[in-house]
Amino acid sequence: MSRVLLMGVSRFGQAVDADEEPETGARAWADLPFVEERMPRLEQAYRKLAYEVTAVANPDRGAVLAHTDAALDGGHRIIHVISHGHTRLSDRGRSRDAEPGDKLDMVPSCGRTGLGTDVVAWVRTAHGAPEPMLFIVDLCGAGRAARVGALIDVPEDELHAWVIAATGPNDSTYDGLFSEAVAETLERVADNGLDTDETLRHVRWDRLVNDIRLRLSALGATTRLRTTKVDLGSPLPDLPFFPNPNWRPDPRRERLMEVVPPARAFVADLDAEHFIDRVRGHFVGRRTLRSRLAPWLDDPYATGLCVVTGAPGCGKSALLASLVCAAHKKIIEAAPDIRDYLRAQHPEGVPSPNDALVAIHARGRGLEEIAAAVAEQLGLAVRDEAVTPAELVAHIQRMETPPPLVFDALDEADNPGELVDRLLLPLAKGACKLLVGTRRSTRFEPLLAAAEDMLIDLDEVDPGELRADLEQHLGQRLEEVPGYQSRTVRAAMARAVAAALTDDVSSRRGWGAFLVARIYGRALESLPVPGDAAAAERLGGSVPRTLPGVLELDLRLRPDGERLRAVLATLAWAKGDGFPADVAAAVVPEFAPGLTESEVRPLLEAGRFYIWTGVDHDGCKLFRLFHQGLADYLQDHPYEPGDIR
Repeated sequence: MSRVLLMGVSRFGQAVDADEEPETGARAWADLPFVEERMPRLEQAYRKLAYEVTAVANPDRGAVLAHTDAALDGGHRIIHVISHGHTRLSDRGRSRDAEPGDKLDMVPSCGRTGLGTDVVAWVRTAHGAPEPMLFIVDLCGAGRAARVGALIDVPEDELHAWVIAATGPNDSTYDGLFSEAVAETLERVADNGLDTDETLRHVRWDRLVNDIRLRLSALGATTRLRTTKVDLGSPLPDLPFFPNPNWRPDPRRERLMEVVPPARAFVADLDAEHFIDRVRGHFVGRRTLRSRLAPWLDDPYATGLCVVTGAPGCGKSALLASLVCAAHKKIIEAAPDIRDYLRAQHPEGVPSPNDALVAIHARGRGLEEIAAAVAEQLGLAVRDEAVTPAELVAHIQRMETPPPLVFDALDEADNPGELVDRLLLPLAKGACKLLVGTRRSTRFEPLLAAAEDMLIDLDEVDPGELRADLEQHLGQRLEEVPGYQSRTVRAAMARAVAAALTDDVSSRRGWGAFLVARIYGRALESLPVPGDAAAAERLGGSVPRTLPGVLELDLRLRPDGERLRAVLATLAWAKGDGFPADVAAAVVPEFAPGLTESEVRPLLEAGRFYIWTGVDHDGCKLFRLFHQGLADYLQDHPYEPGDIR
């Protein structure tokens, strides 16, 4: 069990007796009655995080020395102190080459600072320890402990002494508000891990510090935190200070999290991020197109532009994701089972592994971010200035064998017209192999025209092949639905739904059959199971033909449908990789007044069928709808309409 040393001083004795000469570092200090209030709450908060707490109230200098020596000798993960702070220059600090202002004393109850009370010295000592140690410093001038000169340039992965300080190196702190903010944050860590994603064993440093800042601001404090200086643009080490209660060991997903986000998004589009059986349940077919595109991607001499388009929910992203997940070397290394499944299903439609393949999911990303992501996957040298689109195009066209480039969700990019004009069309005009997925739009006409005979419209695929794919998809999906053990009932249901969604293409009014079928499979979980094949055919034939119709059906069947709709309508406005849970909870009352954060969190779990999750740069779990078509509809219809079937 990890340990915390918690020391707080609320009462200070006379620094010197009346008949004594004042000694160095001795002076009178005002009592701090708020410390007696903060200490029990902090102790309880640390214990909730499974820490063994050594709580020391009003230690004199000898006790401070003894307890810190013991803590620094090993076994303690955190030292948290609340008292007055005394800042002064060391003897070395008076020389030109020494660190200026390099002493910060915690004032003990006796009022005498000196040997053993220098927090900066504790930090230096801890840096030489084998394990990371955290100092939480609630003293005036605490920032001096966070900016120890000798440690400023130490790489984060080699730094073992970390500091969160209440204020700047020459500023005061008041009323223990910093420690109160820390206690609130620790309680939130114990409660929900600050919404840290389940792939992370510990709450990230930047997530923790930012939450303390927010709590401090909410308390009305005017002081500003000082912390160990880090480069937030680079990956931080896994600091073992605060365990994430959401953590679930999943080596496969943890490996996938190491794939760069613009490529990792294709795994989500295949619904294969968490469990291999989700791949089996949600991706089938497109054999003709996969057999056409896989050899084209493999051919080192093939060039040109291929655009895949179609209505929302027709399967554009799943098709591109099946190709990327089978060929992208980093994804294969992280989750080889995805490629294995796709090969077993249709070996001719699986491209070869390709070190050079670049995959970019453009949703919520602007031109500069996309250019940087392409450069990163190409292994271009990192420079202080970002690579420009023109430089990137020139580099790719100079390559002896230009790599295959796959861009999906072009229509969901930030300023997609700029992306087309400044990157995609210039690439398409050179000796390049470019595969793009997008909805149709007049702003993309130049790109669609440039594709010529490699323009693939999924709304115009052979109805017979589409029907067979849908039937297979529903059949596999129903194997997971309770009550559908009967093969004949499953087969009749799948056959009837597939026929209904393909017999009259115009009735779909622009909604892809795969998206409608997927949601109908969810609605069937709430409908009575047909007793025989004939009943299954009747129920399957009644499937709504549109996304609005099938979504409204599912929500009406759920007892929490109205509240769930409010949560989904909130997520419809999420940008990029999504909203954190606390942001979603703050917005939901716009659609369902009175719905509290404690009620929203279970609804996020209850609606997981409609939700995909991501991870923000600080480790926070993000939520968004699994399909842009859903987002578009719920933005326009956040409240329950009348019958729209």
